[in-house]
Amino acid sequence: MDRVRTDYCVVGAGFAGLAATRRLQDRGQTVTLLEARDRVGGRAWNRAAEDGTVVSVGGTWLGKRQDRMFELCREYGMEVYPQYDTGDTLMRLGGTNRRYQGIPKIDILSLLSLGLAFWQLDRIVKRMPVQEPWNISGARDLDAQTLGTFIASRWNIPTDTARKLITTTMTTLFCVDPDEVSLLGSCVLARGNGKFEYYVDNTITETHLVDGGVPELAVRMAAKIGASLRLSSPVRRIKQTATGVEISADNLAVDARRVIVATPPFLASRIEYDPMLPPMHGQLLRRLLSGAAIRGITIYDEPFWRADGLSGMTVAPDLPVPVALDQSPRSLNVGILSSYMFGPQAIKGAMMDPAERRDVWLRALATRYGPKALTPRAHLETDWAAEEWSLGGMIAHFAPGVLTNYGRALYEPAGRIHFAGSEHAAEMHGLMEGAVRSGEKAADEVVSAA
Repeated sequence: MDRVRTDYCVVGAGFAGLAATRRLQDRGQTVTLLEARDRVGGRAWNRAAEDGTVVSVGGTWLGKRQDRMFELCREYGMEVYPQYDTGDTLMRLGGTNRRYQGIPKIDILSLLSLGLAFWQLDRIVKRMPVQEPWNISGARDLDAQTLGTFIASRWNIPTDTARKLITTTMTTLFCVDPDEVSLLGSCVLARGNGKFEYYVDNTITETHLVDGGVPELAVRMAAKIGASLRLSSPVRRIKQTATGVEISADNLAVDARRVIVATPPFLASRIEYDPMLPPMHGQLLRRLLSGAAIRGITIYDEPFWRADGLSGMTVAPDLPVPVALDQSPRSLNVGILSSYMFGPQAIKGAMMDPAERRDVWLRALATRYGPKALTPRAHLETDWAAEEWSLGGMIAHFAPGVLTNYGRALYEPAGRIHFAGSEHAAEMHGLMEGAVRSGEKAADEVVSAA
């Protein structure tokens, strides 16, 4: 087994790990970056579809205030372009397709109910301390209540239509049924970005795509890191001593002053620690779970929905594939729809025969986009819960009680072991931007602590 001595070790080559390694190298430190996969990017991934088209199947979009990601794109020569939003959004409710621009075409009481729900949630969000969300007044009561309970209350959301729409929104954000998410914990996501509307209103987020895909940015960052990166090197054990850490990976051991673990929290919990992590850290990592998400990339000769006056954004809460949007490249050499199964729908989808699931998927798209959606040139699905080094969707969620009991460990090291990742970011929590900021913050911490 090879043995490497370095100033610092970073575990995980997603954007948090890449950002941490880059920051440490820029400060003149030696770093070894260990990645379990045979690629970099973590939950950002470019895959080739059956027709050869390369598409982003994980983290894809950038939005307003995601300054570090935009800066990195400029630095590494990656161009960004606005999300296509010309034309109508389509919402399917009660078996009817409803086209609109701006305000959804639903009854006024349901529209007011949606506004009331987000207003009530934002009241919690605005009171929440960014760095210490568990210290909000009434934290334990809020943490004992689920997001699903909040949604189910007719006092909070009076109409069935509004409850259905907000359930779809929250299932999309957390990749689980809202009954599994703490009300307080759900607001951590919103607090890191100002409000829940950041995720549901394109006029707020000013969404952009990256030409060549966000994962290509990770590849370019890794190329600059060079030989310090070791792929196919899953970390099995971290031993902490009075003077440093010993990291044991497959076929490699690393001796360092400190280590930054930049993996999804549950994967971090599966590493053997000697001595064991402090109880609060261990409990937190084991309880921060990622939900189920299957993403479909459906490729056509052209974005035909644009000629039909559609922006590509469609929502259909009653269908097995409830959310879809335009992910076409700037070149428009093909038209691409990105669509999703989340939470319970993804679990059901994963149990289907692949041919059956493909048929269900395309029919769900055709219900909104018309019969042309039935005949793509390629269709690619990525089940993130089945990925060994992800084990779930784009973000881990807080179950009831987790934040108030163990949340303090989110931003604290465990001796010489530091943690980074989108879940450990106070600002831009849950996003690639948050991962970068978290990684850079962890790098600054280990140097300061050395």
